[in-house]
Amino acid sequence: MKKIFFLFLIVGFSLEVFSKIQIKKDTLSQKKFQELVDSFYVNKHDTLKAAKYAKAIHNKAVIENDTMNMLEGKFFLADILNDKNIYLNFCDSLINITKKHPSKNFPSAIYYHKSIFYFHEGINSKALEELTLSKQTLRKNDSLKHLLFIQLAMIKSSVGEVEKALTLYKKAYLFAKQKKYLNHEDFSTLPLNIASAYKKLNKIDSAFFYNNKAVSLYEKINDSLSLGYSFYILGSIENRRKNYNESIASYKKSIPYIISDENYRILIRVYAKIGVQYNFLKDKKNALKYHLKADSLFNVREIPSKYLEDTYKYLINQYKKNKNLKKQLLYINKLLEIKDFKLNEKNKINKTLTEEYDIPNLVSEKKQVIEKLEKEVQESRRNKIIYISLLVLSFTLIVYQINKKRTLKKRFIALVNEKEPASKEEAQPTNKHELSNETINTIINGLESFEKNADFLNSKINLQLLADRLDTNTSYLSKIINQHKKNSFSNYINNLRVEYTIEKLKNNALWRKYTIKAIAKEVGFKSAESFSNAFYKLTGIKPSYFIKELEKSKKN
Repeated sequence: MKKIFFLFLIVGFSLEVFSKIQIKKDTLSQKKFQELVDSFYVNKHDTLKAAKYAKAIHNKAVIENDTMNMLEGKFFLADILNDKNIYLNFCDSLINITKKHPSKNFPSAIYYHKSIFYFHEGINSKALEELTLSKQTLRKNDSLKHLLFIQLAMIKSSVGEVEKALTLYKKAYLFAKQKKYLNHEDFSTLPLNIASAYKKLNKIDSAFFYNNKAVSLYEKINDSLSLGYSFYILGSIENRRKNYNESIASYKKSIPYIISDENYRILIRVYAKIGVQYNFLKDKKNALKYHLKADSLFNVREIPSKYLEDTYKYLINQYKKNKNLKKQLLYINKLLEIKDFKLNEKNKINKTLTEEYDIPNLVSEKKQVIEKLEKEVQESRRNKIIYISLLVLSFTLIVYQINKKRTLKKRFIALVNEKEPASKEEAQPTNKHELSNETINTIINGLESFEKNADFLNSKINLQLLADRLDTNTSYLSKIINQHKKNSFSNYINNLRVEYTIEKLKNNALWRKYTIKAIAKEVGFKSAESFSNAFYKLTGIKPSYFIKELEKSKKN
């Protein structure tokens, strides 16, 4: 009986514990991701509690099918348990799954996050390998494409290809600015990246400009951590200007932010840089202090940095002066280790850059050059055809112009030599319109008087006015002009005015100095255009040409 009671007691206790755990799990899953992340950082000093929140982030993400937060949960767990394989193995498992059914984001985004992980670990050759895989699996995703630009720029900058890095940063910055992504954490570092690149290129004014842009951005979006990194960049700019005191002050101002971000790679760099600057300022005590800080951090975190070269050179020299051979040998070995790592990393990165980026870029450039050459050949052929066509057309136009000039010249000569006006003809008695001979003769005599007195120069003359003057009607007058002058009334008047003009121009030098508009008004036309058209209609040449040729003939 006691055994049965004891068994029930155990079962009951177990059920109570299980229910409490289950309630706690449910409570955590109901929290927002940001709340869980904040709780992780608050409890980071307690490995078990922090691990619990890291797992909660991952589990909540699994339930909600949120791949990026799954990754974040595993990253936090790997960080707190100091086992990077937890994160990397999970990334690989996700890659294997998403490779079978690739999407806009995956597996490219996972390769990208692995690249970031290796970069922060200081293993840039591995970071470049993962970045290359991300690029190869990238689909149409402009945001991710420009994030790859940023990551590639950082790797290029680490091996001295700063100009190329700056070009990539600028492309990403322009994209982020157009899309209004600069306040997003993935793109917000760009002003600092550009400032750092300009600093390395010794373009200090540009470096200051972009660092100030960064400060304005981070104050606007209330990003205190990134603002702390702007102090770090300012320190490096002042260092380049050899303002060592200002540089040290800015570097020290950035340290709390870098520590809170747990960015130990940058922290090692800051300690080493401060040590170097104190040495320039002849402050041996602080120089030693900060170089030892850099070394101590390397011992704990095992993050290799090229900036440790300055630290170990200083420490070797320091212990050499103190004749401490053991310490001297220790730091010689550490310096060799850093140099070896740096060389291997640089060789691996350069090899990958050459094989995966430079050579493909050259092949692409070669293809573009070939396409341009082919296009130039096609354009050359097209240009030849166009040239020949233009040549033929030009020749045709020249021949046409020559013939036209000859024709105009002939017309001019005929016009100058003509003794009687072209439009005047002998009146032929006719009764075609059933008019009496007396009426016909009266009208014809009236017209002769009209022509002799040059009454046609009156700009107001019309068919009705002339009929009234000749004591006839418009119908009779129109019929007589049509039959005897072989013209309509308007053409009859225009021809008389043109013939009058020709005679005046031939015999009066002053008229040849008049403008076409003045001549037109003088002979009764309402405009220069109507005069020129009437002149050309009767003679086949323009009045301006006639005057010009007359002037030439008079001079000769």
